[in-house]
Amino acid sequence: MATYAVSDLHGQYGIFEKLLECIEFSDDDYLYVLGDAIDRGPDGIRILLKIMNSPNMDLLIGNHEFLMLNSVDADGSVDDVPGRDSNLWMNYNGGNYTFAGYRELSRGERISLLSWLNSRMLSTLVMRGARTVCLTHSNFDESYIGKKYEDCSYEVLWNIVWKTPYRADLFIPVSKYTETDYDFIIGHVPVQKVVGLSGNLQAYHEQNILLIDGGCSFRRDRVLSDNEYGVICIRIDDMRETVVTFESLC
Repeated sequence: MATYAVSDLHGQYGIFEKLLECIEFSDDDYLYVLGDAIDRGPDGIRILLKIMNSPNMDLLIGNHEFLMLNSVDADGSVDDVPGRDSNLWMNYNGGNYTFAGYRELSRGERISLLSWLNSRMLSTLVMRGARTVCLTHSNFDESYIGKKYEDCSYEVLWNIVWKTPYRADLFIPVSKYTETDYDFIIGHVPVQKVVGLSGNLQAYHEQNILLIDGGCSFRRDRVLSDNEYGVICIRIDDMRETVVTFESLC
């Protein structure tokens, strides 16, 4: 039995399936997807449905799920995208790919999916030996660890899913993390944007933070070679790292 974390799949179902094969994921294991399962790639809805229908998988809300939930109609209709974040989602963050897949669902399936997303957490805690590991898409608020999306205000949600130590325009200091007793596994910002293309794809480690966004968001524009981006998965029990690049799909 093992517990895993992966992040920022961005609609790339093929590499998700390849990862599950590589880690020999079984019914006895558990997987946390740390947000941004959707957008920029074609199969975000397919990924969400796989997670939702797998009793040993869970999704934490990322900024892209946040955008979706604040864009689509809560009653499951698809005549329009009326929410406050619809322009940002559809025109600037690749939500058009996700919405295309969402439209193909029946209205009942859309309502079921939205209900499930609203019941997902922002952050959660797991144990690794004597250490507590906080899993979250990016930022955290200790009073909201374990809280469901539907139980949080827009402002609280925005701060937790968008802010990061690794983007100047959304900056929060690393000291916010180091002043806790937790270790952190996060996503949101591709490691390539933090360290560049310095050798093999791997997680970025800074003090008690492990950044595991492998850059699936780059797939749409093919700005990197296939061996330079993909997914980074952490087996939390021993922090073993499994990396799968898009080169493995060729």
